[in-house]
Amino acid sequence: MGSNASGVLEEVSRVIDTSAASLGVLGHITRDPQQGARLLELVSKHDFPRLIQTLSNPGTALPHDFFPSWIRRAGGYFPKFAQVLSVRADLIQDPEVLAGFARCLEDMPSRPLIEVKHMLEGLGWSEAVLGIEDAINAGTIAQVHALSLHELRLAIKVTFPDNLQRFQTDFRLFEHAKAILKALKLNDEKANIVSSMFDAVGKNEKSVLREFDLMHEARAMSMASDLLGLWPRRYQQWQASMIHTINELTDMPNEIRALLTMSTEQSRTWHVAVPEAVEGYVTASALMMTWAGGESLQQLVSSRPQEAAMVFVSFVVPFMGWLMLCKSSSALAHVDPHLGNFRWGDGTLWILDWGSTICLEEEKRQALCLMVGCLAAGAEDDIVATLAARFGIKGHSQEVARVIRGLFNASCHREPSDALQEAVADDLLQHMDDDIVPVVRCLAILGGILKMMQQRIRDEHHRDVPLSLAVLWAPFSDGA
Repeated sequence: MGSNASGVLEEVSRVIDTSAASLGVLGHITRDPQQGARLLELVSKHDFPRLIQTLSNPGTALPHDFFPSWIRRAGGYFPKFAQVLSVRADLIQDPEVLAGFARCLEDMPSRPLIEVKHMLEGLGWSEAVLGIEDAINAGTIAQVHALSLHELRLAIKVTFPDNLQRFQTDFRLFEHAKAILKALKLNDEKANIVSSMFDAVGKNEKSVLREFDLMHEARAMSMASDLLGLWPRRYQQWQASMIHTINELTDMPNEIRALLTMSTEQSRTWHVAVPEAVEGYVTASALMMTWAGGESLQQLVSSRPQEAAMVFVSFVVPFMGWLMLCKSSSALAHVDPHLGNFRWGDGTLWILDWGSTICLEEEKRQALCLMVGCLAAGAEDDIVATLAARFGIKGHSQEVARVIRGLFNASCHREPSDALQEAVADDLLQHMDDDIVPVVRCLAILGGILKMMQQRIRDEHHRDVPLSLAVLWAPFSDGA
């Protein structure tokens, strides 16, 4: 081991030793200088021991912004750490911790424009350098800029090699989670509990690091574009089914029935669009694409809330359900349905960020389809729990069915995260397969937004809207 590595690890030992950690154990954790430097940074600069103590001691009183603030400061893979664990009610023992992780956003400060220009110059994209503008948004993995090229309005998404290296360092470092936790003087039981959280995040390494590969995202965009030709016919079928469903709901207030029917009728001429990669301008770290018009649904919620609710309920939710239930095995499904990933204008819904996709095993997709159909039909708990187990969520039948119903049956009073937090508090879930975590998180996001939209309709019309994610996805539960 070189002198630089030795110096880093000695400094890590010094810092952790002052925190009553075991010096002898720490010395054997890692001999990699980058991992050692990262461990030093986490312990000395970001108070990593406090995070660990919080995770290992359920019920610890914390400021409301503790997790979002800590995750943002620590950076690296920790925003993804929060994202993965925000739905792991089988691993997190404290509902407040689960809720805290759910509040962690991926928005990060953008890198300076000069860095982006330097990177593009290195790719030989001198024309893009001349037309690039300041960042539109920035996340933990990539940032997006507007640019003008050949009198065209375009967008360019970029990732940075040093950021990828930091993620890789974090993944390698926390392969030693048990040793690190032992150095932090956690007893074996608590160390095993917290270590299982790091293990769960580690199993998502492949999908997380894939988001750095913008060539993969370009292929996903192309695949999604190819699917759009199949969407109009399936959407017409969904509309006919929903009009029937609305008319069958006896507890539906007439004014809400009229609003939903009008929304369904108006959406007949709407279209879905996906940005297209610009030929010759696609690499693993930079992706130039056509410009997505319209206005972000995140902004529309504030400026025109009723229109935003109409677009979300009548168009976003069914399209995402169609991908998940019908195309997630043969093609792909989008699993990051934040409002900022949708833009709306002139009857066109633009869907962004195709780096966050999933391909489900066929058996799990079929189980999910059957589960949605059964939930919409009000099936018994044993049936729901059996299908949930086939999908990858296991526990006692009645308790698992309660969690699943909570995920799919959000209302203006309740959202999926409530069901997940109750599952933690009551120790309801025994296991959740790692490969379905992105799906559960997608359901939690969609359900949370659906609750917000229903709440806005309720505030305006003083009536509840008895529509759940299960009901809205039921027309696709045949999986065709």
